[in-house]
Amino acid sequence: MKNPLLVQELREMLRGGHYDDLRAYCQSNTPQVIASFLEALTPEEIKEVFTIIGREAAAAIFHHFEDEVKEALQDLLSEQEYSELLYELPEEVQQELIEELPDDERKKVESYIDLYEKVEEEEKRRIEEDARKERQILIYDKDGEILENITIYKSFPDGLRKIGAVEPGCWINVTEPSPEEVAFLSEHFNIPPDFLASALDVDERARIEKDDHATLIVVRMPLYDEESKTLMYTTHAAGIVLVPDAIITVSTHRNIILEEFIEGEVRHFTTQDRDLFIMQILLRSTLLYLLYLKQINNITSVIQRKIIESSHNRHLVKMLELEKSLVYFATSLKSNEFMMTRLKRMRLIRDDEAMEDLWEDLEIEHKQAVEMANLYSNIMSSLMDAFGGIISNNLNVTIQILTSFTIVLTIPVIFASFYGMNVPNGLEESPYAFAAIVLFSVIVSGIVFFYFRKRRWL
Repeated sequence: MKNPLLVQELREMLRGGHYDDLRAYCQSNTPQVIASFLEALTPEEIKEVFTIIGREAAAAIFHHFEDEVKEALQDLLSEQEYSELLYELPEEVQQELIEELPDDERKKVESYIDLYEKVEEEEKRRIEEDARKERQILIYDKDGEILENITIYKSFPDGLRKIGAVEPGCWINVTEPSPEEVAFLSEHFNIPPDFLASALDVDERARIEKDDHATLIVVRMPLYDEESKTLMYTTHAAGIVLVPDAIITVSTHRNIILEEFIEGEVRHFTTQDRDLFIMQILLRSTLLYLLYLKQINNITSVIQRKIIESSHNRHLVKMLELEKSLVYFATSLKSNEFMMTRLKRMRLIRDDEAMEDLWEDLEIEHKQAVEMANLYSNIMSSLMDAFGGIISNNLNVTIQILTSFTIVLTIPVIFASFYGMNVPNGLEESPYAFAAIVLFSVIVSGIVFFYFRKRRWL
């Protein structure tokens, strides 16, 4: 149904060349609603709108037009333009509209659609081929063995690329290497074997060690393992090895910090600037600590409410796990602090204005992370003590309620026991004996019940 409410505004967007506003408007609501407003325009104006907003959005709106508007546009558009609209529609709608066309026009439209499908398939094949070639960039050792866990990257003007050989200014990322790959790195780059062993030790403390041919920087990084049933938040060691022609990162786990560099999510990153790369790794590691600390705090708040409402041990166990994670975070952050102090004192990072700004940001964020970890750890310890008292109190309240109910329900049993004995009691011949005993026991139980309620024992 045509809606002329926005005809004037739409025409002003067209005549004034406000194409960005027009695109934003066509994306501001469902295609069905947008179609009702566009139907009030002339077919020529609708065609102009379709040219501006793009083929996919135009097809979605065209699908909801009234039949008379569709027919007017069909007469106005060429076979190629009409086939472009039909190509973006669902297949069943597409076939229905094609069947309504005259034979000669239908053949032309179908030929265009077939051409679009071939072009799209060719584009998909090209993308898949490029991806396959990208995956086939492999590294070999001197014996011709493939090193699957070693990947080499280098920054180019158009972005980061994976390359197949070591070049000056490259970045070598090593994840979960095999002993053969560790031996290859040690021999090829003249790295002391204990450097790589330290980088692959998950419990290694953060530190810096220098040799004649290489420099090792061990960083404690936060780790979130959603598959772990005991400790989801923990830390692990990651190594940064500086050699003359490259920078090597070594890790025993999938490292989401390094993946951000690979996926192009870090601004101003280049493999040729090793000092900047190191500072960005340290800064993003600290920011990840802050993120995980906030998540732990949010989880603690949720568990806190559940513990107050329930006395199940599983909630307390989760709190214990989070407390353990906070201890790991606080210890690792302290270790990283000593490492960064030594890194600055050894002047392994160049001293210029850009690096000074990064150092300042890093120190601020790291100080905040340390304070948050210590604060949350202290709060968690206090909460654990408080929750122990709450759980104990909840148990006492439960026992009190059950005891009170037991007393109330015991009264009718006592009366039934007394009057059920095979001894004279004066009520043997009375037809109202049973009713009187039941009524009396109920009255006494009720009095006891209301007394307990008054004393708030129930």
